[in-house]
Amino acid sequence: MNKVLLIGEPMELLLAKTEGRLCDVTDFEASVTGAELNVAVGVSRLGLTARYMTRLGSDPRAERIREFMKKNSISDDLIITDPNHQTGCMMKSKAKPGEHEIYYYRQNTAASFICEEDINALDLSDIRAVHITGIFPAISEAAAKAARRLIERAQQEHITVVFDPNHRGILWTEDKATLELLNDIAARADVFLPNLNEAEKLCGLSDPEQIADHYLALGTKKIVITMGKRGAFYKSAVESGVVPTFMADEIINTLGAGDGFAAGLISGICDEIPLGEAVIRANAVGSMQLNCDSEHAGLPTMAQLREYMLDHRFVAESLSES
Repeated sequence: MNKVLLIGEPMELLLAKTEGRLCDVTDFEASVTGAELNVAVGVSRLGLTARYMTRLGSDPRAERIREFMKKNSISDDLIITDPNHQTGCMMKSKAKPGEHEIYYYRQNTAASFICEEDINALDLSDIRAVHITGIFPAISEAAAKAARRLIERAQQEHITVVFDPNHRGILWTEDKATLELLNDIAARADVFLPNLNEAEKLCGLSDPEQIADHYLALGTKKIVITMGKRGAFYKSAVESGVVPTFMADEIINTLGAGDGFAAGLISGICDEIPLGEAVIRANAVGSMQLNCDSEHAGLPTMAQLREYMLDHRFVAESLSES
C-alpha cells in the first residue's frame, strides 16, 4: 500500500505580480494553494498515491483546483461538491521571504462543512498513512470533530497518522480550547511534526528533547521538531538524534518549505526506512522548496531528490549543534 490520505481546504491563490500593499495592487496571478494540497503534490511526485478529501463549491475556483489536482496526479474522487457554499480564497503580496501580506477568505466556505458523516463514509482499507494539519480543525467546529473522527478511524485500521500543527496566526486564537484541541491531536498522532516555535506555544517548553519527552509521555509515538538552520531533532521510544539540513541554493520563498518537509517525511515513513533517514529526506525536500516562488514548484521527483542529496552539503550551523 502506498496511498496517503490528506484532508483539508484547498483555495484559489491570488498572488500579486507587483510589490506594494494588496489594496494598491491591480495585477494578480491566479493559482492554487493549501498546506495539505502542497503535501499531496509532494508525496505524489515522490511516487506515492495521494488521495485528497475535501468539500468544494460549485464555482470557478473549484474547477481551477480540480484541474490542478489532475495535472499533479492527485485523486479527486473523495471531493464532495457543495453547491450551497463557495470555495475559499487567499490573497498574497509580493515581498521578501517572511514579509508577505496575506489575507484569507474562508469563513463558511464549503470545506468548513466537512463533518463526521463525511469521515464515516470513507473507505480506508487501502490507506497507508493519513496526514492532518492544525489548519483544518481550526476552520470550524465541524472540521475539528471530523479531524478527531478521522484519527479514531485510522487508529482502528492501524493506519499511521502524521500531524503537522502548521501554525497560522490568523486562524489560531491560541486560547485554552484551541491549544487543548491541537495537543489532543498531537497525543493521538503516530508522528508529530512541530517546528520549535509551534512546540513552545503548545506545551511551554523550549528544549527539543524535553518537548519530545513531553509528547511521547502523552502518547505520541514519534516526534520530529524542525529547528531551521539547526536541522531537525527526532525521537521515538527506540531512537533519537539531530539531523542536519541542506544548504539551499537560494532562499526565494520560505512558504511551502514545511509542507515539503512533511511530504519527504511521509515518503520515508511509507518506504519504511529508519526515522533518522526519513528526516534527512524531509530536510532535503524542504530545502529544495526554498528555491522557488511557488509553494509547490520546487517539490521534486524521487530521482531529482536523490541527485540533490548527492550534490548538496549540510549547513555547517546544523552540524555544529549535533
